[in-house]
Amino acid sequence: MHTWIRRALICLSSLLTFAYCALCESSTKETALVDAVTAAAQWKPSDPRVAKAYGELAGYYTAQSRYPEAEKLYQKRLELEEDVLGRANPQLIPVNFAQMKFARAAELFARSLRIMEREYGEQDPKLLPAVEEVAGVLEADSKYPEAEKYLRRALAIREKTSGADSAALAPDLSRIARLYVLRSNFAAAQTCYQRVLKLQQAAASPTSPELLPALDALATLYVDQKQYAEAEPLVRQTLSIRESTLGPMHAEVGKNLDRLGALLSQQKKFADAARCYERSVFIWMKALGPESPELASKYQKLAEVYAALNRPADAEPLVRQVLTTRESETVASLNTLASIYIARENLTEAEPLYRLSIAILDKRGILTAKRPVTSPPDASLELLAETATGYVELLKKMKRKGEASKLEARIRAVVGKNYKKRA
Repeated sequence: MHTWIRRALICLSSLLTFAYCALCESSTKETALVDAVTAAAQWKPSDPRVAKAYGELAGYYTAQSRYPEAEKLYQKRLELEEDVLGRANPQLIPVNFAQMKFARAAELFARSLRIMEREYGEQDPKLLPAVEEVAGVLEADSKYPEAEKYLRRALAIREKTSGADSAALAPDLSRIARLYVLRSNFAAAQTCYQRVLKLQQAAASPTSPELLPALDALATLYVDQKQYAEAEPLVRQTLSIRESTLGPMHAEVGKNLDRLGALLSQQKKFADAARCYERSVFIWMKALGPESPELASKYQKLAEVYAALNRPADAEPLVRQVLTTRESETVASLNTLASIYIARENLTEAEPLYRLSIAILDKRGILTAKRPVTSPPDASLELLAETATGYVELLKKMKRKGEASKLEARIRAVVGKNYKKRA
């Protein structure tokens, strides 16, 4: 037996042994926890060991993603220690949430909140985590008006403790704004984000990254409502912040420039848009490499702006590059589909796909002209040769060896020493 086979068998044996031991250990642990719960039935319900036994077995089931079993045990524990566990419900709520039982999770949070209200009052800051958690569950359940009610309550508590001008209000205001967006109440969302910005700008410098979420969100709202003039200064500010914190060549700066370029184009400020897109293309070329297919969309935007500025000489090479990239992507998809048909022995279905791929790539008739073309036109030659080689193999499978030989000879004449037969 080869040494490497023997080593592989030893490794496999060790892995199986480890898995078996882990399984046995898990089974033994579960048995012990179940026995503890059974033994707890002999004690008084008020005995803390009873709740502990339920909690430990429920925790084990939760770790195993056995949520229905865990939920029953946590529910029993909650009933035993309502005053303690009912305040925060630390285990039962996540179990319900994991099962997407949002209404039940919200009910438990509300129940917890009522217990805390009796102890602390309705405006105590200690209520904030529970209030915001109820809002989060209601939002997850798409109950946006009810979620807003709880967020408004959290906001009121913070305003009372921190003041109406505190930046601590920003998270709750941002969440309320997001709820308004989800309900298509864009005017109300704008008002909230404007207040968030005002609070954060008073507390931070104009170039602080803390301003970015609100600036981006408010700019998006303006753009969605075609309020481009209002959005522009916000997008320019986000660009300035990202340049100062991340550096002028960062990918996030490139994204920001793309956004600003689109915004300026919408306002027909094509000269400014061109400068944004030119910078963006330079950044993306450095980040992705000059041959990346992802550059096609960047070239397209810049070409459109050049065309609007009546600069056809600048636009044309960009458009040609876009077309070449998209043609290559189309050919790659056609070839993949052809290979799938070949694998299924649907040879007649595969042939027109290869023919179409060759027609797209071979506009000068390198492979199909009666006389050989000796000057390859562009860098798509490699893809053309690869496609044609695939077609040669298909022709051979179809018992059309004469056609295959002619095409193979043409490929060999074009690519020379670089020609490689498929294995």
